[in-house]
Amino acid sequence: MQRTVIVGSGTGGTLTANLLAKALRGDIRRGEASVELVGAGLRHPFQPANLDIAFKGASPGGLDRPEEELLVDGVKLVNDPAEMIDLQGKRVTTKGGLELVYDYLVIATGAVADAAKLPGLKEGSLNFHTGPNDSMRIWNALQSFNGGKVVIAIAGTPHKCPPSPNEAAFMMEELFRRKGIRDKTDIKFLTPYPRAYPAEKLSNVVAPLFEERGIEVVPFFNVDSVDPTQRKIYSLEGESYDYDLLVAVPPHHGAEVIINSGIGDEDGWIPTDKDTMKIKGFDEAYAIGDATDIPVSKSGVVAHLQSIVVTKNILSSMKGSQDLLRYNGRINCPMEVGQRKAINSAVTYTSPPEDQTPSTVKYLMKKSFGKLYWRALNGSLEPIFDVFFGQTRFPVVAEKQPKEAVAMVKAS
Repeated sequence: MQRTVIVGSGTGGTLTANLLAKALRGDIRRGEASVELVGAGLRHPFQPANLDIAFKGASPGGLDRPEEELLVDGVKLVNDPAEMIDLQGKRVTTKGGLELVYDYLVIATGAVADAAKLPGLKEGSLNFHTGPNDSMRIWNALQSFNGGKVVIAIAGTPHKCPPSPNEAAFMMEELFRRKGIRDKTDIKFLTPYPRAYPAEKLSNVVAPLFEERGIEVVPFFNVDSVDPTQRKIYSLEGESYDYDLLVAVPPHHGAEVIINSGIGDEDGWIPTDKDTMKIKGFDEAYAIGDATDIPVSKSGVVAHLQSIVVTKNILSSMKGSQDLLRYNGRINCPMEVGQRKAINSAVTYTSPPEDQTPSTVKYLMKKSFGKLYWRALNGSLEPIFDVFFGQTRFPVVAEKQPKEAVAMVKAS
């Protein structure tokens, strides 16, 4: 039997499980293959909705679904989080003591936003990266806010959804205008980057809009600590700012199971081949999405596109082939900029962002994805995504295999 274990039931893990189960339907039915998804919760959230909860008052109800209902026939859901991953012994142990032996492994454990990593940050700030409940805390705080000093800070990199801090600034500024308190509110955007947005071409769009709307950008601000009593935020460089309301992106790190298993770097990110998505040094183990150390955006779209590559490569290996596909680094990060307009960061390893203008069409495209997301998880929308994203998978020479086994494969 060919046994595949997928650790993590977020976007990447769920999609990979569904794609493999569909492709192996007959093998699973005959008992020749199995696909097991090790999850950490019964509900699957749509994480991009946290911004709408925090700054538009969207209700968290309806923004998640039962994980079991999102899985196709043939996927076995193990609702027991992984506690240890043994890459050498090819086994996963859950917190409940279940031991799962595998032939192929996919790790999709995501990233953990951890405000406790910096002194005072957890006590002195609000954030929308740790789930809908904390996002609702922001909305509740905004209802009683009548003006003062607002600070939006990026307190660590990398973090999930790179455009989200900028979106938070735009959405909050727009809310203050609607409430009639914009003239009573000072907004500062503190960033460790040298500009309003990391990518220069996108920053060239964001920075003028920030200036136009009176949002002050403070570059090279690396958060060191927060004093919740004095309501001050401090940088490693010695700067400090007062605040009445602090919304901060917490430092992120890899999942606990990755750190405890000793398979990540010092921050818990898994060393991963940026092309094949194989965990470095292991031919039958893969990592996708936020869990990897690949320097691309930590976002659901990235996990989605990497899932396709991993699925194809596992199926190829099951057939005894050494042929591989590679991921081309495609990311797709839309960013709301207020006034029902948005821009879109679409890049690959070799192509930087293009010049662009905010548009209502891009805004509507972003909003429509919330409705498509649930269908996208079972792989049924791949023909549409292939047209939208373009070619994101290419043949690659399997350099780590013996020369006589090297081959090329046509991208499908």
